[in-house]
Amino acid sequence: MLSPEEILKHYSSQQIQKALLSVGREREVVGAFTDGSYMKRPDNLLYPKDILERVKRGAVAFHCSVEHWTNPLQLSTKLSSTELDELRKSWDLIIDIDSKIKLEHGRTAAVVIVDFLKEIGVQPTVKFSGRRGFHIAVSAEAFPPALDFKSLSSRYPEAPRAICRFIKEKVKGRIFDALVETEGGVSALTSLLPSVSELNPYLFVEVEENWGSRHLFRAPYSLHSGTWLVSLPIRLFKLRSFSPEQAVPEKIKVEAPFLESKVGEGTELLLQSLDWFAKIKPEPAMETKKPKGKFSETVPEQYFPPCIKKMLAGLPDGRKRSVFTIISFLQSVNWGGEQIEKRVLEWGRTVGLPERFVRTQLKWHSRTERLPPNCENDLFYKSIGLCAGEVHCAQGCKNPVNDAIKGYLRSKPRTEKKPISSGKKRK
Repeated sequence: MLSPEEILKHYSSQQIQKALLSVGREREVVGAFTDGSYMKRPDNLLYPKDILERVKRGAVAFHCSVEHWTNPLQLSTKLSSTELDELRKSWDLIIDIDSKIKLEHGRTAAVVIVDFLKEIGVQPTVKFSGRRGFHIAVSAEAFPPALDFKSLSSRYPEAPRAICRFIKEKVKGRIFDALVETEGGVSALTSLLPSVSELNPYLFVEVEENWGSRHLFRAPYSLHSGTWLVSLPIRLFKLRSFSPEQAVPEKIKVEAPFLESKVGEGTELLLQSLDWFAKIKPEPAMETKKPKGKFSETVPEQYFPPCIKKMLAGLPDGRKRSVFTIISFLQSVNWGGEQIEKRVLEWGRTVGLPERFVRTQLKWHSRTERLPPNCENDLFYKSIGLCAGEVHCAQGCKNPVNDAIKGYLRSKPRTEKKPISSGKKRK
């Protein structure tokens, strides 16, 4: 923990004062105490002495609004949404990434999202949150002032929520693959949590999307009262190598930009997000546990459903997450351990996965059995081009295993057909 003198010394830096005042212009900026509670709101900072005065009163951190206001001091909890719209000038997009387990996961997700934004023509800025997360920023200048003859400032929080949800959906598979790579496999990743009900990257990293009015984020160069590290802006090319040691107060350098964007560069991102958001449907749940009643015969490869056959034939994307699908599928259709190992190693060589990685996954999966992801799970089938609503799949099948078993049973003479056990004995 830093002493009051050390905290005051940090905020006495002219460079840090300049950075805080610059980002705080036209925003609500509020000091926070050691326990995380805020000083009286609304508030803002106009001069260096304002920063020091609040620090002397006990502030150890500063948080600022994502919204720009004509007069932040006129804000009140009593204002209606219409009155807030009249006060709001614009808003910035702050993608708040928080890792639930370790900083490496947050950094991995941040790299993936930054790369995705670059693909759409947006050059974001980024900063360390001060603990295990990162803030990716696109300033108000990147977006058009109006859309469909309506001021964009009045489309808060609808528009930033749509953008965040759009980004989360589009990078979901990429983040999952990157986390798997970081940990060395699906099972190694899921073992970090006490229980995993579904394979979802957002069990490990949270990307905030439910913003409300007067939403605050930690200001750049503010201290974090839990770690006493600085919420440090980072140059994009240094993001992959960032470590918390760089955010120790006495080591920081004020050099990276934050909340700087080119005029209009976020227009395409905004349009794609709102269009996607208007069409989305709730994502179906994923079945992960093995059923109580277990089919006991071995299903030959010729009866595998089209998605698994395509996967085994080789695929350019989603190879590492597909290792989990293939092994769990083969286990579920009762292939033996040696048979699975031979087939998976053969597949791994075909798609160019390192044999060491594949063997590690085989070892992990030998300890437990699970069904592969359900057919409706986009992350493992549709997003990598394996499912197009195949007419060959058995009607009503929710999982590739069900289709394989039903296909195999249909191929057998009628007298040999046996129903799949429900796990209950007949009386």
